[in-house]
Amino acid sequence: QVRQVKTIVMHPDFDMLSYESSIALMQLDVPLEYNAAMRPVCLPNRTETLSSSSLCTASGWRIIKKVPVLEKKIRKICERNYYFSYPGGITARMLSTGFASEGGQNS
Repeated sequence: QVRQVKTIVMHPDFDMLSYESSIALMQLDVPLEYNAAMRPVCLPNRTETLSSSSLCTASGWRIIKKVPVLEKKIRKICERNYYFSYPGGITARMLSTGFASEGGQNS
């Protein structure tokens, strides 16, 4: 399904330099049609915690051309590994996931 974004609401604390709070809400021009392949995301409840070995799914914003948008299975990486890849480190308001320190992708 291809939709246009009608409205983008950035997090009020988004920082362009550090990328803290780099999350936004996007309102689509037409609602999505849910089916077996398209479902709403399941979010954890407030009491759930993830360990450093938890498997998660991340998806990103991409320009749609001839290459499909693919989800990737990723795992959380610890702050120490992230720091070596990104010397600015992460703050308490960031969550880093991926395999960046192993030559893969980071989200």
